[in-house]
Amino acid sequence: MKKILVALVAASGLALAVPASATVVGGIDFGVLGGPPTNTHLDTSTLAQTFVNGNGQSATAYGVITSVNGDTSYCAGNGTCGLFYVANYSGSQNFSTSYVEFSSATFSVYYSANASALNLLLQNSAANLAAITGLTPWLTLTGHNNLGGVAAPNAVLNGGGTLTGATLSGDGFGLMDVNTAGPGIAAVIAYLNSNGILDAIGGKADMAITSSFNNAVLNSFDVSSGAANGCQNGTAAVGAWCYQGTANLRGFTTVPEPGGLALFAIALAGLGISVRSRKSK
Repeated sequence: MKKILVALVAASGLALAVPASATVVGGIDFGVLGGPPTNTHLDTSTLAQTFVNGNGQSATAYGVITSVNGDTSYCAGNGTCGLFYVANYSGSQNFSTSYVEFSSATFSVYYSANASALNLLLQNSAANLAAITGLTPWLTLTGHNNLGGVAAPNAVLNGGGTLTGATLSGDGFGLMDVNTAGPGIAAVIAYLNSNGILDAIGGKADMAITSSFNNAVLNSFDVSSGAANGCQNGTAAVGAWCYQGTANLRGFTTVPEPGGLALFAIALAGLGISVRSRKSK
């Protein structure tokens, strides 16, 4: 038994000493991440979003995640996959020409094995939404309140800038929680359900989202189909696709490096076989 314990300690030390390897979860290569607090992730994405001009309204946004931790080729094994998302924000409040909040949000991420088959600039937003929501659910996030600053306590997302008129621009900030009961891949849900970001009253969220957007250049297919009518002359109706931009999602991860864990499991399995072999003699 003593020899087994010595071997167990040696095996665990060996596993921990192995250099960190890439972390792959849900088909996505998150790169080489260390232990807390350095196991962060930063994901960048494009953004298309609809127009609101008052309280009690909803907005829709969508896009493709263009990089994960700085890597634009983030698929496992350098594959051709991609992550896309659709966000729905509701309950606009405290609206003015320069500020707006939303009291509820759902951010749904989808996985495609062949991202090149869906180019968001080759069709209008209605077609893009239909295509994205037909993909494989990867992760679902919901809004987290208590943003701090000037935001009301129930706000989960806010934005500021020039929100009415012929020239539109702005930026946004929000907090998100992983929806552990929502659509998605179990391993991804567990990996990103970190509770690593503090809100304004000391509660914990899983991700922070920041965005910037304007109406300088719009999806040409939205323009030609009338889905962006009035977006560049100050006459847009609620729901028009008036915004294009970028977004960042920041958060932490929860699972240790899988390379070391795999070696440790192999070592344990080997010890188990050794014990059973000795008992059978």
